[in-house]
Amino acid sequence: MNNHTKLLFFDIDGTLITDDGRRYFPESAKEAIRLARAAGHKTFINTGRVLVNIEDFIREAGFDGYVCGCGTHIILDGKELLHNLVPRERCVEIAEKARECRMLALFEQAEQTCYDKGIWGNEYREVLDYFISMKRKMVEDIYAPEFLFDKFATWYYDDNDRVQEFLDYISEDFDSIKREGNFYECVPKGFSKATGIRFLCERFGVTEEDCYAFGDSNNDIGMLSAVKYSVAMGNSTPGVIACAAFHTDTVENGGIKKAMEHYHLI
Repeated sequence: MNNHTKLLFFDIDGTLITDDGRRYFPESAKEAIRLARAAGHKTFINTGRVLVNIEDFIREAGFDGYVCGCGTHIILDGKELLHNLVPRERCVEIAEKARECRMLALFEQAEQTCYDKGIWGNEYREVLDYFISMKRKMVEDIYAPEFLFDKFATWYYDDNDRVQEFLDYISEDFDSIKREGNFYECVPKGFSKATGIRFLCERFGVTEEDCYAFGDSNNDIGMLSAVKYSVAMGNSTPGVIACAAFHTDTVENGGIKKAMEHYHLI
């Protein structure tokens, strides 16, 4: 890697694509990524999603690698560099506790999504139906041999008084990130979007001053804080705007390209 090469890290929802249900990936963002790669920079998706949930229309824009599952799975040039595996016994224990505490969960693994079929009602059903509609491998039985996950997301009803009990139970080996609404993202301790960046910095022999990160939501704050040049998208949460070095426009209004031009990356 030459002295002019920078590492660029992109969140997906609200950053590369709109988060309004249309999931629109504007041509301005795709063009900016192509131009950055043509200039010799390395581009990475850095997401809470596991690999299987990064759709083809996103991958087709062209990226050098992927930091998936909040740093638990890292791929560079099609080769797996890191994959943290949660022991199956612990996966089942957590699923059982989620059932006991009435926590709805989607358990995500690199090539599949798992859920406890028996406890999903109508509320939040659209979330589950979206994953089912993607027509990828779904495991419904928490006692099935293939029930495994790298991380998970969990939702709860307003009247649930056992949320904290569940969060305390998993706190020994998982961090819980509060997201919008009644929603937590749960990631193995020691892993984050920021650790993914540090891993690749070591791989390429660079520092945070050679890195740029683009995000919009609270689970991007660690990633943005891990680099010198951080970009908050136009629709970002107040916390993201406060920690970012530069506040750009929305993705639909050319925010990615404008930020890259601001930093003379393209």
